[in-house]
Amino acid sequence: MTEHFIGPFPLIIRRHPRAKNLKLRFDAKTSSALLTLPPQISERKALQFARKHLDWIRGQYEKSPDIIPLSAGEIIPLRGHKVEIIHAPDQSASIQKHGGRLIVGGPFSGFETRLQNWLKKQARLALNDAVTAYEPLLKHKPHKVVVRDTQSRWGSCSSRKTLSFSWRLIMAPPPILHYVVAHEMAHLVEMNHGPAFWKTVERLYPDWEKSRHWLKSEGHSLMLIG
Repeated sequence: MTEHFIGPFPLIIRRHPRAKNLKLRFDAKTSSALLTLPPQISERKALQFARKHLDWIRGQYEKSPDIIPLSAGEIIPLRGHKVEIIHAPDQSASIQKHGGRLIVGGPFSGFETRLQNWLKKQARLALNDAVTAYEPLLKHKPHKVVVRDTQSRWGSCSSRKTLSFSWRLIMAPPPILHYVVAHEMAHLVEMNHGPAFWKTVERLYPDWEKSRHWLKSEGHSLMLIG
């Protein structure tokens, strides 16, 4: 795969069969520019387009928020409430939540992986519970539910009825997680975003508009954690 740079910033080019226009965005977590282009646009034209927007990319970099690592002393949200990450090397390699503290036992080696795996497990439990709660209302079941480390999507529903979700949903308030689950469950019967789809979402989760607005305004900050 050819590596491209726009100024000091890596440029990742992706073709999308249904894209109609060039779309440029900045990924604060990797400090990279991401360019999506339609099938008929050449790579040369894509690079020219990106170079014309170097000042915009610089501006996005300068105003992008800091990345928050999963490290001791950092404060992260968990189910919508702030918790401080504490390292307890003298304790067993397990994770316990006590009030506003998340205590990570075990050695420093593998600390972040241990914590992220625990968060993924909590997300998987919460997501499976939400899916199970909506199944009787929808009268449809997904083929499988998976938790991924996605950077740009909170959830998706494949043509094979597999539901995929971002583990970072466990950091959001529970109503947000439930909205995303309702959204993807609705795709089990409506694989588009037409009026019938949104009626199904509303039947599953009536307060969906408020949660959707929260994701648009606040959700990006969760993608910068870990």
